[in-house]
Amino acid sequence: MQSKMLLQVHDELVFDALKTELKELKELILENMQEALPLPNDVPVIAECGEGKNWLEAH
Repeated sequence: MQSKMLLQVHDELVFDALKTELKELKELILENMQEALPLPNDVPVIAECGEGKNWLEAH
């Protein structure tokens, strides 16, 4: 992939993504964020993914 992670802000990741890679990239990000650290008692980890031309639009 040519898309790149640019920045981590607390619990958020900021990517510079190609539109052609966006669907696959979002799936990879969500899967990895939700499975990075299993929580006790089967508590689910919920991750969200937004998109936009800038960080403000993505929220």
